Amino acid sequence: MNVHNSLMQSLLHALTPLLLCLSANAQEAEYHVDDTIELATLGNGNADHAAIAINHFGDTVIVNHTSATSTQKAVELNALAPLGMARSDGFKLFNTRQLADPSLNIFGVGNDHCSKPDVESLGDGSFLAVWSRHDLSGVQPSRIEICKISTRNIFGNLLPQVRILTTRTGEGILLDDTSNSGDAGFMPDIASSKAAGSSKAMVVFAHEQNTHKSHTHTRRDYDLRVKKIHWPPDSSSPTLGPLVTLETNIPIDNVNATPYAGGLVLPDAVIDDMGALTIAYESYVIAPHHGHFGPPEGSIQLRRYSRNLSLLNEITFHGHGTERHQRRPMIATSYQDATNKLILGWNDIDDNRSLAHRAQFRSVTFTGNTSGYTTPTVIPWDESFGHKDDLANVAMSKYSKLVMATRTLPNRKVLYGTFMQTRKPPATNEFARNSELPWRPAMAIHDLPDSRSLNYLCFEGPSASDPSLNRIHLTIHILR
Repeated sequence: MNVHNSLMQSLLHALTPLLLCLSANAQEAEYHVDDTIELATLGNGNADHAAIAINHFGDTVIVNHTSATSTQKAVELNALAPLGMARSDGFKLFNTRQLADPSLNIFGVGNDHCSKPDVESLGDGSFLAVWSRHDLSGVQPSRIEICKISTRNIFGNLLPQVRILTTRTGEGILLDDTSNSGDAGFMPDIASSKAAGSSKAMVVFAHEQNTHKSHTHTRRDYDLRVKKIHWPPDSSSPTLGPLVTLETNIPIDNVNATPYAGGLVLPDAVIDDMGALTIAYESYVIAPHHGHFGPPEGSIQLRRYSRNLSLLNEITFHGHGTERHQRRPMIATSYQDATNKLILGWNDIDDNRSLAHRAQFRSVTFTGNTSGYTTPTVIPWDESFGHKDDLANVAMSKYSKLVMATRTLPNRKVLYGTFMQTRKPPATNEFARNSELPWRPAMAIHDLPDSRSLNYLCFEGPSASDPSLNRIHLTIHILR
């Protein structure tokens, strides 16, 4: 086995621009279920905007961006793996490593800025990470970069250190540099096939066609673009498909007095049991844009495409009023649940950013590779007066579904979630109870052989050493 691995590594070194192996030994720290971990960062400021993914072994990769300078962001990863099947076995935590380094000065003007990463596991047990690299001066076109991350060898044995396949240290393999990030910032999202042994994925992102700003309004149009990726275990680099435009003329408008905060369009994507690509994204139109009349209309748009990317389904969702902004959609599905079910969550926000923030959750089941689907059903959520719910998120496995939001109460913030399991009543809980001001949850569910489910939950919160700075925190718990 060791001889085989040596030969495999020699081959990869001969074929790849760079095979980056994390040089530091992994820390076999004693982390266990119900512990909360403050993840290390290589930055000197806030660490935020985490994404999390888990493979069928239970190995977990978390990516986030962090402050490299006062103006520049870098992208980094943390990874952990179970040391055994028993709850008491604990987890092995690998050393933090950088994925995207702004100091490389790729644009040649000293203004590299790397941000908003995403990560997904592939069916073969490896991981794919993606991020955007921008020129802060606005001179050079922005880039979307990717890399491959492995926690195990081809035999399924845990590696002593995480392995990263990329172009060079701190630079990802170029996915696209022909699109306009605009006000949306690309916000790339990965959808991956979870079929056993699969090494295929797609990256979806928003391309800004045009922007028109008057003294009262800003009107924008976006394309939704996708690129297919095939990265087999024996390959040093991926095969990339052509750039495909799925949707055009997506309106994202606003009154200048109430500008958007953060990215726009914000596509979130999954590949379902049938191999179909499903994407949720934002839309907001103000008359007379695209011939729209009457009051503004905000919506979450859900689109489903066949394997050859032909349109199968289109569904529109509203919240408590069509004039409200429907923002930050999140979708989840399971490849093992024997049904082609999807759950969707998003933020329902009024235009003046008052306390009337709500979380919305829906469930929909699609019919095979056809255009049929069940009528979407509302997933119950407590919307008692006075609650301010933001940053809705969802996770799903064969056995379990979890919906969650950050709830602002008069004196604190909490992570509030509802857990659902087959043939059991929903259970509502406060998560991350011992954390102060938890924010922006990201989560992934891993089923255990005894039909229980582990939820890997990361979120932003104050650092223990310096509460003025945010760090990424991780807690692992059994869903009951």
